[in-house]
Amino acid sequence: LTMSNTSSMNYSQTIDKLNSTGANWVMFRTRFIAAMKAQKVWKHFTGDATKPAEDSTESAAWQEKEDLASYLLMQKLPDLILVKYLSKPTVAQMWSGIVNEFTSKSVIMQTNLHMKFL
Repeated sequence: LTMSNTSSMNYSQTIDKLNSTGANWVMFRTRFIAAMKAQKVWKHFTGDATKPAEDSTESAAWQEKEDLASYLLMQKLPDLILVKYLSKPTVAQMWSGIVNEFTSKSVIMQTNLHMKFL
């Protein structure tokens, strides 16, 4: 393993897996974003790291970071959630779908919790 691969695993290991109900979404998202920024792959999640032309010298480097971002995300998703987003062509599209789904779940959970205390 290279130094980069070792540090990738360490960052990944410090984050709990996303709960399929969304119960840990807010903290998962916060920690996951910080870890991806530390790994220098966050732009792949936001879509700001656009894929260069296939024959360019930057293409292989972009693909390597895209693959790392994809790997790190997949390690933290329950199988049920991962299967829903595997067909997305980029990490940014996978992340966008996950954010939409779990932000909605989080809002519903907060509303239900609030209703219980009224």
